[in-house]
Amino acid sequence: MKTTVFDLIWKLKRALEKQGHEKIDLHRFTHEKAYRKEILLNTDISELPMSQGLQEIYNDLLDADELELIKEIEVPDKPPVEKDEKPEAAPLNHLPENKSSYKPVYISVSIIAILLFAFSFIQFSSNSEVTPNTIATDSNVNETQSVQPAATAKKDKLADLASHRKSTSDLKSDRNEIETEELPDKAQSTSVINNQEKSVTAEIASPKPKTIFRIQGSNTIGEVLAPELIKAFYISEGALTAQLVKGNHAVEKRLEITYPDKREVSAIPIHAHGSSTGFTALSNNETELAMASRRIKDKELKLLNKQYGNLRSKNTEHIIGMDGLAIIINPSNPIESLSIEQLAKLFSGNISNWQELGGNDEAVKIFARDSNSGTWDSFKSMVLKKFGVKLAPTAARIESSVELSDSVSKTQGAIGFIGLPYVLRAKALAISDGDNGQPIYPTSFTISTEDYPLVRRLYIYEPNTIGTQSDAHRFISFALSKAGQDVVKKAGFISQNIYQTRPVLTDTLPQKYIGTVKDAQRLSLNFRFNSGTFTLDNKAERDLERLIQFFETHPGKQAMLIGFSDSIGETAGNQALSLQRAKAVEKALLARGINIQRTIGLGEMAPIASNQTKIGRERNRRVEIWVNSENQGAYNTATR
Repeated sequence: MKTTVFDLIWKLKRALEKQGHEKIDLHRFTHEKAYRKEILLNTDISELPMSQGLQEIYNDLLDADELELIKEIEVPDKPPVEKDEKPEAAPLNHLPENKSSYKPVYISVSIIAILLFAFSFIQFSSNSEVTPNTIATDSNVNETQSVQPAATAKKDKLADLASHRKSTSDLKSDRNEIETEELPDKAQSTSVINNQEKSVTAEIASPKPKTIFRIQGSNTIGEVLAPELIKAFYISEGALTAQLVKGNHAVEKRLEITYPDKREVSAIPIHAHGSSTGFTALSNNETELAMASRRIKDKELKLLNKQYGNLRSKNTEHIIGMDGLAIIINPSNPIESLSIEQLAKLFSGNISNWQELGGNDEAVKIFARDSNSGTWDSFKSMVLKKFGVKLAPTAARIESSVELSDSVSKTQGAIGFIGLPYVLRAKALAISDGDNGQPIYPTSFTISTEDYPLVRRLYIYEPNTIGTQSDAHRFISFALSKAGQDVVKKAGFISQNIYQTRPVLTDTLPQKYIGTVKDAQRLSLNFRFNSGTFTLDNKAERDLERLIQFFETHPGKQAMLIGFSDSIGETAGNQALSLQRAKAVEKALLARGINIQRTIGLGEMAPIASNQTKIGRERNRRVEIWVNSENQGAYNTATR
């Protein structure tokens, strides 16, 4: 039997998590050798069901920088069942195969049934004039039976309860037997009465949960991230349990919280129909918090201003994590990278066959999120609007992120866009922005620094009407904390907690830049500014606090700030602007007690986006943070 490397990895992830291993980030496992190696070296694969297949690729998993995820592996078939063996479906009660061992169980069940029947019969008789002989087997009671009206009503209710619990085959049998007017046996009567008693008892013992706060909006956030964050918040506050209950709709859930000292159950409804629905719910007073995978639009801001004030202020607009808008294709497609312009042509239908891009001779099949989705809003803004095109009318629109990814992975010639945690079995592409941009894969680091072209911030909007002592406000504070950001990472999104790494410096980068950072490590953030100003944006303001925490835990580190600009205007002027931005960050850090080793401006060098668009120019106007390596006491001084 043949399988792929990716399928084996997927099965490994599921098997380890079932054994109690913490949630494995599938994207990091398949793309980061160090992360993968750490997990494998602490795992005994010989005990896993797919161990023989894993042994075939074990050395590649440990040592390969890049995995051939679609490579086929031959694994032994499961041993066939002998012809004379006739496996049967296991009975629901899982009784042992030795029939003699059934007797104790039958006796126990019979005794319990008789006792329950006797008790129930006494109660039932005291409240009704109906005798057991008047209970019907179906809600369609024979009209010729002579019973009192009150007894008939009770009888119909009990029969409805019984029929509701029966299987389809039982119901068919009942319909065939109605005309015979046969009365049910004692066991059937006991079951009906028992179910009614349990229902009444459940209503008394389980009061309706009390809603603490409501949260609506983005499916990207609401499907996994919000439930995990809310669970972790309440557990940190001493909750006994935090259970996710599915609602009537696939994207509607309710988190039920219990405490050891409280009988009352708390509930937090989570409705994730798309970013725009969160702002609509705020307008209609149907939610306390709104989730969005894109920033609030001007028209939404204006609409909600009278009710809630400025929702773009630092105290109301909260970035709870980062996400890359991954472009995914079917794993059998040989294409490795695309430009944003090529994406616009593909999704608008202007390129209809992969052969036009050097791929297989097969039709392009487009999958897209629904119109309420923030993921769709982000894609439309970053790709389609940029080139003045619209989504092809043939595109399949899907509300669920998981369902879209699954459809792309199973459909030849498919392409779609999705949040990074939902790549799953599909293949993610490297994306370039314009002629000057290099193709960049969506990774934890390129997304946290916002170097990847299709990166987005994940927002929760908290109106100023929310009390500072409320659960909703304390939840936001938790989500922004280090503990909350650890949950963001475990949920598969990009944490804003700061870490250091040594990025690959290719020959395409300016030599002056390479010489400056040669012996340094880069931190996983960039500082950016409000459009057209030298004022730090909301994320940068929060990142200042995280940067302070980083240097407090790394007291020997020395910081270097490198400012960049766009390419509009004179080169000398751009270098001065880039230095001015770096100085703005330096001033904010010095005010918080952090010493800066160096502050320089490199102008329009090393662009990460196209300078032909407003968004691209804003991304190029940034300040990078570098620190000295462990074995280095100071920075290279080539550009001083």
